[in-house]
Amino acid sequence: MQIRLFHKLLLVLVGTTLCSVLLFAGFAHWYSSRSFLHYLNDERNARLDALSEQLLAIHERDGDWRSLQHNEHAWRRLVRAVARSNKDDDEGREPPPFPMSGARRMPSQIARFMRHVGPTLYDPAFQVIVGPARFDDDLIFRPISAAGRTLGYLGVLPLRRPAEPRDVRFAQRQARIMLAGAAVALLLSLVVAAWIARRLARPILELGHATRALAAGDFATRLAVQSDDEIGALVGDFNVLARTLEESESARRRWFADVSHELRTPLAIMRGELEAALDNIRAVDTVLLDSLNQEVARLTRLVDDLYHLARADIGALDYEFTRASLAALLCESLNHFDRRLELAGIEYSYDIDRDLHAHIDQPRILQLFENLFENCVRYTDSPGRMCVTAHREANRAVITIADSAPAVADADLALLFEPLHRGERSRSRAFGGSGLGLAICKRIVLAHDGSITAAPSALGGLAITISLPLLSQET
Repeated sequence: MQIRLFHKLLLVLVGTTLCSVLLFAGFAHWYSSRSFLHYLNDERNARLDALSEQLLAIHERDGDWRSLQHNEHAWRRLVRAVARSNKDDDEGREPPPFPMSGARRMPSQIARFMRHVGPTLYDPAFQVIVGPARFDDDLIFRPISAAGRTLGYLGVLPLRRPAEPRDVRFAQRQARIMLAGAAVALLLSLVVAAWIARRLARPILELGHATRALAAGDFATRLAVQSDDEIGALVGDFNVLARTLEESESARRRWFADVSHELRTPLAIMRGELEAALDNIRAVDTVLLDSLNQEVARLTRLVDDLYHLARADIGALDYEFTRASLAALLCESLNHFDRRLELAGIEYSYDIDRDLHAHIDQPRILQLFENLFENCVRYTDSPGRMCVTAHREANRAVITIADSAPAVADADLALLFEPLHRGERSRSRAFGGSGLGLAICKRIVLAHDGSITAAPSALGGLAITISLPLLSQET
């Protein structure tokens, strides 16, 4: 049978509280019993002191112990009279004179007490004069002395438990009070433990329900953070996860919509051209074939870019890292685009440090530079300008490719590296981009432990900044 978290927490809290209450009650009972026993012993010692004084007076009067010799009745009256004298002293009254005769008979309970735990009078040779006839190793002997001479001893057993009925009743009342207190404390702890267990288990149960909803595809599920402890942090992490999954699902849907849109447009153009040719509305000539060829080339580029991007996302792009010069690769790419930049009416300048050696995949880095230069050729107005800089900063190469107008809206800067994203102006098919070039560039840079950012250019257009780790100058 599966035990719910609430019941587990309840059992733990109640068990812990029960153990604590029992330990505390046991300790309190033990301590109060010992304290009460100490009190009884102190009280008895006070009575024994008074009894010793009375015995000393009797010995001074009679010169010996013959008036008490084996006179149990007189001995009990004497002990009771001393006990009453102590009580009267405590109440602020004068003690009565020592009663040797005429006292009423002791109650049977007190008599039994005297027989079992009452004092015994011994002579100097430890022979019993009067009292319970016993000799025990645990006896405590209190000497009765006068003028430096020991006249006898009072022998008593130490109290290990209350003996008088009233003391027993008091101890029993104390035990019942402690037991009742323990029961009340346990009941209160049960109520508090149930409340705490429910309060602790509720957010976890809600988290379980929300997780199942999330697994079922309800990515809008959110939980209210009701505490700032570990459970609250867990709920916050769940909300972050849900928001991330919702954004991923939204991005996936946008991805499918954008891909279908990108594929639909050239296919629609090709279908329209072919239907016009089939209906003899348009002649099949080189113009038609050239138009169809351009759309096929656009589809080919889009499919190739999608393929490379998908492989980059799953880490399936092959990289072969070797020591190479970033400056040489950058210059090679510029030389490759020199003619196209001239035809596009774009002047360019560059400032490239030569000592920029890194551990890189050369074909991928060339692809990175060519994608960025391709964007400059396609989207920079003619006449335009492009500036390329590459410098060492600490142990990294910082490469910036900046062009002139048109600029990119600030809202689009953070989205430029998202797949199939274009600024408003570049959506025109006259510019021929698939919207995947910068996304592929980002994957290549990240694979080299670098970073790539977009910002407004001082030339009036866009500035792409790349940071790549360099080899140390000693290597």
